[in-house]
Amino acid sequence: MRNLFVLLFVLCFAAIGFAADVTLTWQSPTTNADGTPLTDLAGYKIYYGNISGTYDKTKAVDVGNVLTKTLINFCEGTYYFVATAYDTSGNESVYSNEVSKVINIAPAAPTGLQ
Repeated sequence: MRNLFVLLFVLCFAAIGFAADVTLTWQSPTTNADGTPLTDLAGYKIYYGNISGTYDKTKAVDVGNVLTKTLINFCEGTYYFVATAYDTSGNESVYSNEVSKVINIAPAAPTGLQ
């Protein structure tokens, strides 16, 4: 299966302490690369890294068959994300389009000072 699909990502983050979360959302593919209906979609994997076009395969996240996923505990920096779809036979598509997110984490202002 070499699904051709476009993932539409919505990126957002929430700073928690000195780490941030990134929420990714995408649309499900409906056809295989040959144009036939996609009937055996099993799930998605998210890949990410700090260099555009270079993703650490050891950090791949198998998110199952969902259309949104929040990844947690990102430090400051620029991150690049892609996704793949896989079928029930384990065949994996090519990478989706890449999206990026710059994470800047400002320390929380002190409270309780007089």
